[in-house]
Amino acid sequence: MAAMTMSMAAPATRAVVGQSKSATTHKAFFGRAAAGSKTSVADVFSAMSLSAPKQARGLSICAAVETSVNQIGFSTPPSTGAAPSWDAIVEVGGSQQFVSEGRYYECHSLKGVEPGSKIAFERVLATLDGANPTFGMPYVVGARVEATVLENFKDKKLIVFKYRRKKHYKRKNGHRQPMTRFLVTKVVKP
Repeated sequence: MAAMTMSMAAPATRAVVGQSKSATTHKAFFGRAAAGSKTSVADVFSAMSLSAPKQARGLSICAAVETSVNQIGFSTPPSTGAAPSWDAIVEVGGSQQFVSEGRYYECHSLKGVEPGSKIAFERVLATLDGANPTFGMPYVVGARVEATVLENFKDKKLIVFKYRRKKHYKRKNGHRQPMTRFLVTKVVKP
């Protein structure tokens, strides 16, 4: 009746999906299937749910809050969770970012900045004052975002793999993008 056999393991039992629904599950030894064990998928799942201990079935989610110490000795607070309402949209490092005071952000490397130095971003595309957004054409006149550079670092390694089939051509390179992490200290609105 069934053309495919599927094996699924519970901690103490092992069952194989097969032709007969009346067959029972057999005891298993360290994840190996017992010889000649055939049963239905429903029997397998019921055996798994009844025989598995509560802690083995449960999902354990551990939210560990990590803080890191960066190059200027400042303990970087975790910028996790839902972001608060944005204060400004800034053009920085070749991209646009929604920023708010008191949070840190990462961008492509800013040339000539050292950790601990103060910087100001003058290319502010929009600001938000309460519920009133102000959009510039292209920039908002008189607005700027002040920040402190926390560290310069390299991003995770990306693998660049080039391949041409049937031509004996393959190249593998790694790339780590230089990045800058900065903490937004003040948003000056017009």
